[in-house]
Amino acid sequence: MNAASAVSAAQTLAALWRGPVFVGLVGAFAVWLGFPNDLINLPPLALLWPVTLVLIGMNAQTPSAALRAGWLIGLAGSTAALYWLAVPVHNIGNLPWILALPCAVFIAACLSAANGFFSLAACVLRERPPFCLAALLALLWYLLEFSAAHLLGFPWLPLAGALAVCPVLVQGADILGAYALGGLWVFIALLCLFCHADKRCLALGLAGALAVLSYGAYRLNETPFLPNPTGAESFATLFVEGNIDQNQKWVPAFQHATVDAYVSLTKNALTARPEEKPLIVWPETAMPFFFEKSPHATRLRELARASGCPLLFGAPGVEQRGNGEILVFNRAFLLSPEGDTTGWYDKEHLVPFGEYLPVWLHFDFLQKLLQGVGVYEQGSSSAPLRHGALALGMLICYEGIFPWLAEARVKDGANILADISNDAWFGRTPAARQHLYLTALRAIEQNRWIVRGTNTGISAVVDTRGRLTLRGELFTAGALFARARLVALRSPYHTFKPWIFPTALLLFCALLVFRPFGKTGLHL
Repeated sequence: MNAASAVSAAQTLAALWRGPVFVGLVGAFAVWLGFPNDLINLPPLALLWPVTLVLIGMNAQTPSAALRAGWLIGLAGSTAALYWLAVPVHNIGNLPWILALPCAVFIAACLSAANGFFSLAACVLRERPPFCLAALLALLWYLLEFSAAHLLGFPWLPLAGALAVCPVLVQGADILGAYALGGLWVFIALLCLFCHADKRCLALGLAGALAVLSYGAYRLNETPFLPNPTGAESFATLFVEGNIDQNQKWVPAFQHATVDAYVSLTKNALTARPEEKPLIVWPETAMPFFFEKSPHATRLRELARASGCPLLFGAPGVEQRGNGEILVFNRAFLLSPEGDTTGWYDKEHLVPFGEYLPVWLHFDFLQKLLQGVGVYEQGSSSAPLRHGALALGMLICYEGIFPWLAEARVKDGANILADISNDAWFGRTPAARQHLYLTALRAIEQNRWIVRGTNTGISAVVDTRGRLTLRGELFTAGALFARARLVALRSPYHTFKPWIFPTALLLFCALLVFRPFGKTGLHL
């Protein structure tokens, strides 16, 4: 190879290195590797996700090209991270993989719309000064995450959700909340990206990162890690994982075996520790029948009386209106140590396709996903379930990923959050791990411990700093003892939350209208 050929090859490699295809691949891999996946989880890499969207947008020839490229990056990364959405469609809906996978792609395509708008904004605003541009895009990231969570109803891939695996990175959620904290990290990352245009940006970016990390270290050090808290405000809990096959649990002939499994696991665990009187936690729809009308109810009440322990469990609930209409709810029941029903909670935010079907999607294969009782009704009460000092703020399954639901529980007096869940739908995929860490963010935001009981895993106890004091295994039937703590003090975020979105929106509009002075025309 002569010198001219070598130079040409080097120029080609440099063009590919900085080209949109390479940058797009980096962005897609950043999403996949940043969130728990099947290979290796590297949470800080998630920060490359917004960076690549900005690079693509600022170098796009037209706004439409920026919109399209940003959407495609998000689509590729989100599909890789959320491929498990196709698993129940295949395994339970009996749809072949070639038709099940597009269901996951469809959800990823909807979520990725925000990525397209973010790249479009980077293209349209690229003539702004570096600091102003970084601030505008960071605010927009927050506004898009917040709005998409409320509009789409499936906020599964917020930036803070990837960073939650490393608690030191997300302690600021107790002031800003998960979504605004994600915007702050985007601001820091973009300041570092724009350092070539203004050296002060790098200094500010590094200072910002140091401040966030220092705050995280301070908060973690201020609240000691206590796997087994003691004292008057602590209590014991017993998680029972039945590991019941999703395809069997709703078969009527299997109901007796399901009750046997949970009762036996619970009794064996309590016998091993007779001095304990824990809160017994069984998962979402652990009892796959109408509890109030079932002959099996007697066995559960007897278990509570014999053990002298409160029992929290999930089962379908039923109510009949005056006109004869039957309403079915995904319900969490709490039995007292005397075996009485002290209260229940009906799931407020239902899972589309798993618990109801949108009116425009009544296809036969989707109907199969509505196992057991079919369509559930939406609950309306967020009042805690109470036993003694316990005020359990209930979240069922993926309700744990919605910040405003946890906020409502604390507002109504919950001193601990309880999440009962069933991720058996998704097999041995990253879904359970992603779900766990998304839920852990609620502990930091609301300054509440979380007790999380599941069917196939991952059962866990999360302290107020988002650290796992207990983490169970996947797909292992068994019982786990743990301790948690009751907390009455509310977080700063709980107080500031109503003002964060309007403040961010006002600041974003102000930066758009009143253009700050400084260098313009960034070229990356």
